[in-house]
Amino acid sequence: MKAIILAGGFGTRLKEITGEDIPKPMVLMAGKPFLEHLINFLKENGITEIILAVHHMADKIKSYFGTGSRWGINLTYSEENIPLGTAGAIKNAEKYINDTFLVLNGDSYPQINIKEFLEFHRTKKSRFTIALIESKNHQHFGSVILKEGKINEFLEKEQVLEDTNHLVNTGIYLFEPIIFDYIQTNKSISLEKEIFPKLAKQGFLWGYEYKGYFMDIGRPETYYQFKQDILKSLFIKPEEKIRKAMQKIMKNEIDLVLVIDSEEKLLGVLNDKIIKRFLLAGGDIEALVLEAMEKEPSTIGKVTDDKQKIYNLLLDTRHLPILDENRKVIDVEFRIEKIKTETFPVIKGRAPLRISFAGGGTDLPDFFEKYGGIVINSTIDKYCYATLVKRADSKVIINSDLYPGEFIFDLNEIKYDGNFNLIKAIIKIMKPEFGFDFYLYNDAPPGRGLGSSASLAVLIVKLISTLQNLDYDDYKIAEIAHQAETEELKIKGGWQDQYATVTGGFSFIEFNSKKTIIYPLRLKEEVINELNSRLLLCYVGKAHFSGELQENLASSIEKKEDVVTCLKELKDIAVEIKDCLLTNNLEKIGELLHKSWENKKRCSDKISNPNIDALYEIGRKNGAQGGKLLGAGGGGYILFFASPEKRNVLKNTLEKVGGEILNFNFEFHGTKIWFPKKS
Repeated sequence: MKAIILAGGFGTRLKEITGEDIPKPMVLMAGKPFLEHLINFLKENGITEIILAVHHMADKIKSYFGTGSRWGINLTYSEENIPLGTAGAIKNAEKYINDTFLVLNGDSYPQINIKEFLEFHRTKKSRFTIALIESKNHQHFGSVILKEGKINEFLEKEQVLEDTNHLVNTGIYLFEPIIFDYIQTNKSISLEKEIFPKLAKQGFLWGYEYKGYFMDIGRPETYYQFKQDILKSLFIKPEEKIRKAMQKIMKNEIDLVLVIDSEEKLLGVLNDKIIKRFLLAGGDIEALVLEAMEKEPSTIGKVTDDKQKIYNLLLDTRHLPILDENRKVIDVEFRIEKIKTETFPVIKGRAPLRISFAGGGTDLPDFFEKYGGIVINSTIDKYCYATLVKRADSKVIINSDLYPGEFIFDLNEIKYDGNFNLIKAIIKIMKPEFGFDFYLYNDAPPGRGLGSSASLAVLIVKLISTLQNLDYDDYKIAEIAHQAETEELKIKGGWQDQYATVTGGFSFIEFNSKKTIIYPLRLKEEVINELNSRLLLCYVGKAHFSGELQENLASSIEKKEDVVTCLKELKDIAVEIKDCLLTNNLEKIGELLHKSWENKKRCSDKISNPNIDALYEIGRKNGAQGGKLLGAGGGGYILFFASPEKRNVLKNTLEKVGGEILNFNFEFHGTKIWFPKKS
């Protein structure tokens, strides 16, 4: 079962104690934040999946607790951009919940048996259950009227008679996920004032009475009371045994036990080190604490000591008992390590898509490791975009224009299930120690022959490596992106897309068994403008999965000599197109694209189909001098080459027969990232 702790409050009533720099749940109690005591309570009850609903000074809470691994738990943070109230905060965490869950206020400490609470909830087949406790404190709590286990009515504080016991809401709840249907999204809503009265009126709200400890630390007087209660939990009588002292240390998770007499005067101290020393010297775990305790602690504080002296004494010890003139224990001061507030930056980026002029297929290792490969391509002003927000926990939350809603998984529980497998593979390779929120969108969806999968992979690698402070060059980024697809996911693919998108501009790339060399082409502006005016992209339909087509081509390379011959000719065509660009001989490019396409089709009968062939021929008959299907084949965009005078005729004709035209310009910057200015 998961638990949500509502830890986003401002703690206005505790400002005199917390000051302006500490959020209420982080107020110190016995050397550790109150929230840590609450987390330890949940862990004691077997709950290790905990969601912290945070808002005010959230970074301080996230910096201290991180993923929760230090406490043997798994933390998730549900952060509110604006205060959402107790109900709104729960609604905000809905995406992390899929079953019965527990809710606790972040300023209340209960000692309730959660197992028994849950058993009551399930036995009554309840969907909404509140834990209640008897109290005479009517000044700060309202009360409830309970009838046959169900809450009928809520009484306001002024309706409660003085000095009478009444049942009060402890701020501990068990809910089924249907509770989310009662709460509006992104609105400040109170459970206590708006949701519970409705549920009670409908007869849906159960109350569970328990007898035990409960303390709301939201006021100075209750804060000090809880602090005293913790102090007393460190006390042990001299007639108790070593085993009991060890149990206290484990339960409190505070490495200190104070041995006191009946008047709470200090007799000695015990901690883990003292006990181990006693046992290693032959002592018995069933011996009395008197036998093992340090009777005269070297460092003791007095109530008359000023702050500076207390500070100096704490330099030599982690726990400092404070005694009055009669040696009665008044307090314990703890040495507090300063909490470093981490930053959780936002980083944005975009990676361009690409068009390939010639050489596709020769960038497959099955070919270039034997014969060498050559491709020529250029990036265009169509992009994959990503925003990454670093998280303190280990969750990855993806919001994409290609996926309904949000997709959530944990860094430590990666499963390839068809949802964002490429991102998962990159994470598995790069091993980030932090989670993140991803916001993704694309100018063109994947499967259209523009290399969008590679663009996304390169962009994700660059974003994550930047937050890891890894100064990867373009080659390393491209290699990791390619490794994720081909080695981790076992998807066949060439190398050109990753290199094209990371470097940008026009690239002539050579591949062999030892290295990859990228030659950026520095073309004159008039060549670029003229080429742009002669090219037209038309979507033929049927998005394809390039991995299957590349697998088929790779298999043919080993078995069919004619396929190898075709690919060798594609290398030669790539060289010719490079020469045409460098010498401004653009007229010949249309013919070379046509030749490239005819060669590519001979490599596999899966590369084209009757629909593609028909659209290509319509283009040729209406002004196109040549062209080729982009990508591995089977669907996507056809790149047509035509004179500017024929462009409108070609465009109108293609659109009449169902073609979808994509206007574009060339792009020269490659994959770029930036840190947005903080608002």
